[in-house]
Amino acid sequence: MEDKITTINKEVIRRLYQEVFVDWNMATVDELIAPQFISHDWQKGSPTGPQPFRDFYSGAILPVLPDARYEVDDLIAAGDRVVVRWRLLGTHKGSYHGIAPTGKAVTLKGIAIYRLENGKVAERWVVTDIQELFNTMKNTA
Repeated sequence: MEDKITTINKEVIRRLYQEVFVDWNMATVDELIAPQFISHDWQKGSPTGPQPFRDFYSGAILPVLPDARYEVDDLIAAGDRVVVRWRLLGTHKGSYHGIAPTGKAVTLKGIAIYRLENGKVAERWVVTDIQELFNTMKNTA
């Protein structure tokens, strides 16, 4: 049986994926992301907190995949950690690392580990299959 904290943490991450990564309601970010939030997959020394989180998704993801949406394949939690195996789906309509828009449907698969503190996301580690995304975007056949 799950303890109360684990249940609350899972609900925070469910909300993050639905309200932010599907509905793209960036107002929800302040409710779910801690002021000291750090993403360990971003470049060392990157700014922390809710605003850089919003900036990343609004500036790096949505211009490339304007119809982007995340789908959760697995959500596993224990204590202050929640692990999500996810897929990011969208249509390549913006330039990405020098790759011109192709109009192709693309998928990025990944796993994220979140650490929550006081009901907010404090840290995140992400591993993705970014090479597969590049290959799909580059393959125009």
